[in-house]
Amino acid sequence: MKIILASGSPRRSDLMQMAGFTFEVRVKNTPETHPEGVITEDIPLHLAERKASAFLDEISDEEVIVAADTIVVLDGKVFEKPQHREEAMVMLTALSGQTHKVVTGVCLLSKEKKIAFREETKVTFNALSASEIANYVDTYKPYDKAGAYACQEWIGAVAIAKFEGDYFNVVGLPINKVYQCLKEFGINN
Repeated sequence: MKIILASGSPRRSDLMQMAGFTFEVRVKNTPETHPEGVITEDIPLHLAERKASAFLDEISDEEVIVAADTIVVLDGKVFEKPQHREEAMVMLTALSGQTHKVVTGVCLLSKEKKIAFREETKVTFNALSASEIANYVDTYKPYDKAGAYACQEWIGAVAIAKFEGDYFNVVGLPINKVYQCLKEFGINN
């Protein structure tokens, strides 16, 4: 089986490579909207399934799609990718000193099989000053990251007090579970 990673995320590519997979990256512009009434924690699962399904008509019997979507949730509010500096500042100010959830939905899809799941990790931030937040946003420009941060950057080293769950889920892909699921498609390294 050939793996198609349906994501332009360099972090997801890095994690797939770290797990020893050979794969091709293919990206389609799919709407990141969801029907009303979807449970907050199911939003990334819905989006991952949509991203994977967009390829179903064009993959061969020997290909499996791996698609994912990640959100940050604080007190029921969804933090996706910030559109600009001010939105990133607002997100990080809200996360400062709080515990939030990082939820990733993953869909593995072939012509014959579908495995979809979500992974949740709790992340606790230390309190951050306004100048620390501004410096992080201005230095790292986290506009392509759910919740406006990447745990493998400065903010992870100094601001994250605790992870409860899968660290790699916070990076962008729960690679351990993805690895186990790909075995069910007959893919072994």
